[in-house]
Amino acid sequence: MATAIELSPHEIEGLCQQYFGHQSVAEATTTPNNLQLNVIRYHLKPISDSPSGFLGHHRYLVIDVQVGSKSEDGRDSIAFNRIRFFTKAAPVEVASRMDYLEEFGVFKKEIIVYRDVLPQLQEIFPGVAPKCYYADNNLLVFEELQQGGYRMGAGRDGLLDYEHLQCAVKTLATMHAASIVFEVKQGVKINQIFPPAIEENAYPSQLDEKHVRYQNFANGVEVFGELIKQMPKYEKQLDYILSNLKTKMSVIFPLAQTSKEFCNVFSHGDLWANNVMFQYGKYGDSPIQCRFVDFQLARYAPPMLDLITLLTIPSSREFRSKYLTELLEEYYRFMGEFLKREQLNIEDFLSPQEFWKTFEEYRICGLIESCLFSHLTILPPELTQCLTATTDGFSDFFARKRVEICLKAFNTDEFYRQRLTDMLEDFVDNYILKKTEEEGK
Repeated sequence: MATAIELSPHEIEGLCQQYFGHQSVAEATTTPNNLQLNVIRYHLKPISDSPSGFLGHHRYLVIDVQVGSKSEDGRDSIAFNRIRFFTKAAPVEVASRMDYLEEFGVFKKEIIVYRDVLPQLQEIFPGVAPKCYYADNNLLVFEELQQGGYRMGAGRDGLLDYEHLQCAVKTLATMHAASIVFEVKQGVKINQIFPPAIEENAYPSQLDEKHVRYQNFANGVEVFGELIKQMPKYEKQLDYILSNLKTKMSVIFPLAQTSKEFCNVFSHGDLWANNVMFQYGKYGDSPIQCRFVDFQLARYAPPMLDLITLLTIPSSREFRSKYLTELLEEYYRFMGEFLKREQLNIEDFLSPQEFWKTFEEYRICGLIESCLFSHLTILPPELTQCLTATTDGFSDFFARKRVEICLKAFNTDEFYRQRLTDMLEDFVDNYILKKTEEEGK
């Protein structure tokens, strides 16, 4: 793995200047105009021994800097600071992964989102995503959220409780409301201003079957078919389920596009538990706020697509039966409050009737996304570490050995079996078997 960072000394100094300026705003203090910085050294530091990301290298950038300033009484002062940033770099030294990234279009998109879109939205309503100090040349440099008390809220099973989901729902409402306010102020839709930032790359329309995204989808559906075969519950209806599985799941492709019927907003597109970082108080485990990370799949779509994904992937069928309606109502209330701050009425953009209509239409997407994400993301670490550490392993993980690996996890790992069974049963019962029963009446 490369250990050098493609930033010039001047750019490193610029990061430090931005950092101290950002800190002064966050702490409501004044940054001295005559602040003098002298970068002593800087280096990249691994976050952990295990692979940190399928689609990029995650490392800390540590900078030792001497800070000189002059106080109001004219005295000079010198301090030494160690600053730590979080960096995300494209794996340029691994050809197979770079080919995948370029065909997928994720890294270039994320750079545009952090450089051009999120700064505009966070000027309206802050607190959606981490501060990004640099976004260019296959590299992103962020504030280090862990130093601010942020961490992931889910364990190995990928589940979030009510408090965490309520916190995330509020942040999602913040981002979606900012999108609407931005368009009102600009008089132009976001997809017209920043088309590359919201081009659909997770489920592109009119997709060639050889495209990497369609291959990923087809490979996932193949896995689900094999897992369903392991469920005695469906033994008598197995042929029917398997013959309809791919067709039913394929609805994600048209539904992921910008809607011609419903209100669209700038959307995250990738809201599973690991992409939400929560900040906690000094006492207890209750989150006080959160930030979204990884905007590689950003899109311009009805807000329900983000919302139902957020509320489905990190939750169980039982949890949703108890709390889904309540959390949907919370989102609508939060969004209305944010828009009201800008003298806007939510019903002028998203009426209650449209909101609940989109829930009925897009709920299936939450389950499809849950299956497609989770059959990979909650695999036991021992089955993925060796695969993602090498070039051949990466290809095997996403293609050739996917069924074999997932079947092994399903038959040997209790967490994996319970979570995938829960998701697949919800999908099959409600969108293959139930729909068929309704059509037959």
